[in-house]
Amino acid sequence: MEARLCPVLAHPLVRYGVGLLALFLLLVLAFALLPPIVALAGPPPDLWFLGYGPERLAGFLGALGEKGRALYRLFLLYDLGFAPIYGAALSGWLCYFYRAPAYARLPLAAALADLGENLLLLSQLGQLRPGLAVLAGYLTFFKWVLLAFSLGAALYALRLGRR
Repeated sequence: MEARLCPVLAHPLVRYGVGLLALFLLLVLAFALLPPIVALAGPPPDLWFLGYGPERLAGFLGALGEKGRALYRLFLLYDLGFAPIYGAALSGWLCYFYRAPAYARLPLAAALADLGENLLLLSQLGQLRPGLAVLAGYLTFFKWVLLAFSLGAALYALRLGRR
């Protein structure tokens, strides 16, 4: 299956089309959904690069209040759709640059971690469960590490002038 996945991901429609869609969705996320949340409680846990624990998450959720939690729920639901799209776009570019399915796994794994993080955070909006909060923090950390490696591999390929 992997041998067939890379040509599909590296197709120009995926690289450019899904890539532009991912960029558009990122802009909506950053400039429409994120500012009201930041104004209420600061940056959301999704952006805490080093992870977090139940105390920090409880502080954030408490600062949000009821209206803020509704906004954050919308943000997380939107991010559930955004994660597979950026994962497919980044995987497509890595397949295109390296022609190796192994590199495509990095952004797909990051998107999977992002999906898990979002689902766990959605579950925390009603009642905080410390164990799930810790797990969400680990997934956030892994998401950012995997994204950093993915972007690093893409930038390295661009620097080498691959293709």
